[in-house]
Amino acid sequence: MSAAAVQNARPWFEQAASDLRAALALYARPAPMTDQDVGCHVAALCSQAMEKSLKGYLLLNGMSPAIDHRPDKYLATLLAKDNPLLRYAGHHAHLSRLFDQDSRRTLSQLLDLTPGGLGKRTDVPSTEYPWREEVGWRHAPVEHAAFSDAHALRKWVTAASRMTTTLDKLRKAVDRGTSL
Repeated sequence: MSAAAVQNARPWFEQAASDLRAALALYARPAPMTDQDVGCHVAALCSQAMEKSLKGYLLLNGMSPAIDHRPDKYLATLLAKDNPLLRYAGHHAHLSRLFDQDSRRTLSQLLDLTPGGLGKRTDVPSTEYPWREEVGWRHAPVEHAAFSDAHALRKWVTAASRMTTTLDKLRKAVDRGTSL
């Protein structure tokens, strides 16, 4: 185990946990939030929690992830059998269960909604910025149907909780020098 890798990963997991707590708090719709306010902010924070926990896990394994919004591009490498980059071979089974097809699809969907997640496009829904249709700015994230589906919100919160918690458990096991 590399003590430096554990130390480098820790702040990423701390911020991921904070982002997740904020998403869960907003998901509960505290005053003065309205139902229309909640969706885009929950999506943004779930995306951030997932992104940061995955980057923290990559750092834990001695990798240097790009500082962009697409850490899912590393999943194929992490999930490959006999992956020489995965320092903790015992984690492979946990990662395979965590990043099943449905979870990868949810992660990708949330990262696609992150500004810059699909490049510099301005004609797709975004968690933070209005987007264009035809010649003008037509849609805002607040109140838009893309962020108003209760089932989607629940799925995003569940996926972010599961990913953030599981990857942090793996980090803590490495820090303790134990296996899960």
